[in-house]
Amino acid sequence: MNKRNNQPLLILAAGLVLIAMGAVAAFLFLGGGDDDGGTSAPSGALREKTPSASTRGTTGGPEPVVTMTPSKASLLLGELPDNYEVDVTSTFTMTVSTFTSSYWFRSNKEGEEKSAEWKIVDGYQVYFQPKGLAAEVLQGSPYIHIETYQFATIDGAKAAWDYFDGFLSRTPGSEAVEAKPLANESSAYRFIEGTVSVSEDLAVYHRFSYRRGNIIVTVVTWGADKSMNIDPARNVAATIDDKLLGTRPAVEPTPIPTPSFPGLGN
Repeated sequence: MNKRNNQPLLILAAGLVLIAMGAVAAFLFLGGGDDDGGTSAPSGALREKTPSASTRGTTGGPEPVVTMTPSKASLLLGELPDNYEVDVTSTFTMTVSTFTSSYWFRSNKEGEEKSAEWKIVDGYQVYFQPKGLAAEVLQGSPYIHIETYQFATIDGAKAAWDYFDGFLSRTPGSEAVEAKPLANESSAYRFIEGTVSVSEDLAVYHRFSYRRGNIIVTVVTWGADKSMNIDPARNVAATIDDKLLGTRPAVEPTPIPTPSFPGLGN
């Protein structure tokens, strides 16, 4: 079986779909809105059953060449509710191999070519899960997956953004949803697949992605369609963007001994 072609659009972790997932009623990480503005999205974007209310963060604004590491810019465990923990086995600094073999590319060769073309210099992914796993998910705590990519130049990040967003928009079952824009470029999608454990409730992935200068961030949540919307993913994304802009403290998490991308940023 070709794992790459059978991997769901917004998969969180191998085997995650086997874990019971529950309602996430009114769960908006790190608050709702704290600035002006409504929501918007590409023409034809879906307004969800619970419309997006998240307005946090800066739309547009600076387009810097960020030098902090993706792991430092990413979300820390302490920035989530106390019932969360890091899934250490799925959290790591990316190597060339893990990036080029990821779901973004049709083959390792394509991944290698794009990595060199875009001049990717670093990457980091982190998974968060409720400590009580399924039991706490049923109380409204979804799983969270964050990927952060750093490129040597803004032009390289722009090219990568066009590729990533095109990949998401063309994937069967992927639907653009309404959400307030963030950073220099952003997008919001949902992907409904399967049911929540053995229940009859549909399960849904939400992904909010954006580009800030030479950094691309993508945040994924997974929960029950009847009670989830894009806001938890967008609010986490806005928190990371504040770090990239220097308006929120950025602290390196506990080091994980995996190498970054040697040579590709030169």
